[in-house]
Amino acid sequence: MSEDRPVYDLLPAVHRNRDAELGHPLRALLEPVEEELRRLREDIDGLYDNWFVETCAEWVLPYLGDLLGVEPVAASPDGAAPRRAFIANTLRHRRRKGTPATLEQVAQDITGLPAKVVEYFQLLGTTQHVNHPRLGNVRTPDLRDTGRLQLLGTPFDQVGRTADVRHVDRGRGRYNLGAVGLHLWRLSSHPYTDVDARAVDAAAGRWTFDPAGRDLPLFTRRRSGPTSETEIPAPLHRLTLHQHMEQLLSGPDPVFRFNLPEAHRLIAADLSEWTRPPATTDGPPWVAVDPLLGRFTLPPGTEPDRVRVDFNQGSPGDIGAGPHDRRATLATALAAAGTPWPDTVDWQIGVSRNHAQDQPGPSDGRVVATLGEAVQAWNTRPNQAPGQTGVIVVTDSATYRENLTGKRAIKIPPGSRLLLVAAHWPSGRTPQPSDASPSAPGPFAAAGPRPHLAGSLEVVASGGRAARPGELILDGLSVEGGLTVRPGDLDSLVVADCTLTGQLRATGNPRLTVRLLRTVCAGLRLGGTLPGLRLSDSILREGVDAAPTNVEIEACTILGKTRARTLTANNSILHGGVTVSESGQGYLRYSYAPLESNVSRRYRCHPADPAAAARVAPSFTSVQQGAPGFCRLAADGPSEIATGAEDGGELGAFHFLHQPWSMADLTAQLDHYLRFGLEAGVFFADPTDPTDAFLEGQQ
Repeated sequence: MSEDRPVYDLLPAVHRNRDAELGHPLRALLEPVEEELRRLREDIDGLYDNWFVETCAEWVLPYLGDLLGVEPVAASPDGAAPRRAFIANTLRHRRRKGTPATLEQVAQDITGLPAKVVEYFQLLGTTQHVNHPRLGNVRTPDLRDTGRLQLLGTPFDQVGRTADVRHVDRGRGRYNLGAVGLHLWRLSSHPYTDVDARAVDAAAGRWTFDPAGRDLPLFTRRRSGPTSETEIPAPLHRLTLHQHMEQLLSGPDPVFRFNLPEAHRLIAADLSEWTRPPATTDGPPWVAVDPLLGRFTLPPGTEPDRVRVDFNQGSPGDIGAGPHDRRATLATALAAAGTPWPDTVDWQIGVSRNHAQDQPGPSDGRVVATLGEAVQAWNTRPNQAPGQTGVIVVTDSATYRENLTGKRAIKIPPGSRLLLVAAHWPSGRTPQPSDASPSAPGPFAAAGPRPHLAGSLEVVASGGRAARPGELILDGLSVEGGLTVRPGDLDSLVVADCTLTGQLRATGNPRLTVRLLRTVCAGLRLGGTLPGLRLSDSILREGVDAAPTNVEIEACTILGKTRARTLTANNSILHGGVTVSESGQGYLRYSYAPLESNVSRRYRCHPADPAAAARVAPSFTSVQQGAPGFCRLAADGPSEIATGAEDGGELGAFHFLHQPWSMADLTAQLDHYLRFGLEAGVFFADPTDPTDAFLEGQQ
């Protein structure tokens, strides 16, 4: 349209020709006018978007909520209004208030979590009126009904109980007249597609869904419709799989799927002892699946070299390697070194074990089958001018069994930068680091693939200084081994949205700064004189050993001991204690650390005194790395930890989920949607980790 054209192009051609003869003075004069016109158009477009709750800016939400009489929620940071979906559906909810379905929808709109409402007064084991018999509400459960017994203690439990007169809104009593329970699932279910299953013993037919060989439960997938036991993000039990096999495995999004060379039939089984299904002659072979341990066994005579699977796994939040959208975190990682990345790259290559030949690649068409080939191509590329930028994009979720160590290590020449990222690459256009931005929907989309390296990584930077820092960025990788920075002159190492089963070690790099963003790591061990270590929204199981380093920690969970030269920590859980060599510098704010920790200054930290130390301590759903509830704060933990952050949020790595604010929003709205005489309690339906006891027995 004409109004979208530049002002200069709207002038008559005779004036533009004359302006060109004089060196374009008129165009230079109109450039500031054009900029103001562009801002005016953006403002008008923004005003139009602000008419609608679906597209309005965040600052408009309180005003739209005020028009509907939605009360502001003081518990939210900066006085923010309730959630966008809740305001959008307010009129619909008010027309249907007083019903369980509306209460469930209100909870989902405010918290974003799946919800199930249970009317506990319907489950009281009371004497029934002869004119109103409730045949399903029996006092004694049927011990032959294993399916019903499996649901005991869950939101789907239908067994009658005696009365409990305690108040349900305080989280103590449940089964009473007027008691309603609102159950929320805090875990999310992430779909993993085209993953290489791990052969524990291929000759014996023993495999795990997890590419690292861990016993992790398979999860059901959250779907639209009424909340049921097969429609929530929760571990899939063996009996549930047996009873609902056809429902769970049919349709375009089955709970799990095998890519075997021949047709097969599935059977749910307990594979704690790796029981193998028998060979058959009257049909396709059987494949035994244990969803609770994430195992499957193949019949005798079936020994494939590779099995690719689709499945769902649980996670408390988007931390570590996974198929979640990582574009915003990658944009932060690219800017973490302080020197902006260039808009164009000098070198790029793709990696795909599944489609090394037919996968669309960059302009030179190079898509290799292994990470070693890609690293070797980077190390031996021609015309290695100082300050080059390279990108290696892994485009699938395959397992790469190789060690990038020794002569195969990643080399960073002086002033060069390399990005090793798991991302979608659906077209042949050359990927750019700027494509990682959520506002740039180009082919470089850091979401979906989750490659697994069954080996270790090493990086070395050759000696020499350059005007631009030498930098390596890893994003979206699962590394079964460790990551080692060999002595050299690397300036920056950024690890974002990665899972490292082993330790990250670095020594002999006097200018190196290590940064971890949304990463799960076994531990950190830094030697020599390093300028700094910065951790953000990350989990470290074995602790941090960085005695000669200045350490900055923001919203992290560290289970082991933390050693540093100086320490600056906020909103974090330092469960193993802290030791700093220069206690006169740094501070610990709004965090948890044992009282015996050696820190310089504490400000509103926990525990505050010896009397509180026995009561105030973080408890977690699970401390097994890789488990669905790994390092997620337990629902029954102390409130000082659950709301102890500077902004009233929870301490630790999952602070970014803002759960305390959501729960405050929900509690403030419950009374508006309950019938008279009812009171509601909010409960977390977090399952106890079914693998913890088994894993502890294996250690």
